[in-house]
Amino acid sequence: MILQLPVSVVEEGDVYVAVCPVFHISSKGESMEDALKNIKIDLEKFLDDEKVQKEYDNVIKDYGIRDIEIIDVVVNLK
Repeated sequence: MILQLPVSVVEEGDVYVAVCPVFHISSKGESMEDALKNIKIDLEKFLDDEKVQKEYDNVIKDYGIRDIEIIDVVVNLK
């Protein structure tokens, strides 16, 4: 199974900020692609933590996490 997560990307000055509302995680990059790549890495690290796995046990079970796929990207550009 693949965990599919919604992510919003906002342009803030000269950086892009990607936000995953499900886990309240954000990451930034010099381009939209970098921000999305970075948030995927941050989400993987976040979900590898045992404490997080216990806290979000019901969400993780619902999704059956094996890999993370970002879906429903909403881009809010200036």
